[in-house]
Amino acid sequence: MLGLKYAHVVLLFLITPSVTAHGGIVYIHRVRNTSIDISCESAKKEEKPFAFTLKRRLLQSRMVLYLSKGHSPSINEYEDRDRFTVRDELDNHTVHLTISNLQVQDTDVYYCEFHYGDLPYDKNVPGKMEFFIYVEDLSHESCNCSSYLRLLYVISGAACLLGVLVFTLATAYCCKWLNRTKPQPVVPVYEEMAGVRSTKGKATSYRTETAILEEANSPAHYLYSKENLYL
Repeated sequence: MLGLKYAHVVLLFLITPSVTAHGGIVYIHRVRNTSIDISCESAKKEEKPFAFTLKRRLLQSRMVLYLSKGHSPSINEYEDRDRFTVRDELDNHTVHLTISNLQVQDTDVYYCEFHYGDLPYDKNVPGKMEFFIYVEDLSHESCNCSSYLRLLYVISGAACLLGVLVFTLATAYCCKWLNRTKPQPVVPVYEEMAGVRSTKGKATSYRTETAILEEANSPAHYLYSKENLYL
């Protein structure tokens, strides 16, 4: 995790030039595959150092290279041996370095240490400045942006299709529901009453005719009619 001391680094890269110094730290902004030059100067001038070390911390904590006076520098990582160039000025308490073919993984805080005294009781003195190197990969960011844009288009198209489908289904359901609940025509009251009266009249007439026929066919009516015949 980034410490509070370096939390403002991204903001500084946005509002400052590619190289700036702030609070004992030099902020350097570079693009991938470019190079960078840094100079480490010892804070102690009383005696001459016999060795020098470049280290990194924050994102990775490890030694980058070690330089002993009168010898070639020792590079910690094999793949970095062709990317580091060291100009030894230990007698002047200064070492100049060039890092070429910068990659995104080179982003980190770099600091120097000057070694004084005799081994193994040497004394380590830090350099005056630390270097926060930020390497940006523009091509990678452009690719990511275009990918995000295409993804946004796909999501938007899918959302539109889903909206059309939902609208179509809702319209069909509403039409079907309205057809089911359509009210029946209301028959006027006077028509109902007329119909009831007509039905009642027909029923009464039918019952009267039936009674007359039954009476005519009954034995009593027959006898009564026969008696009248003899009279």
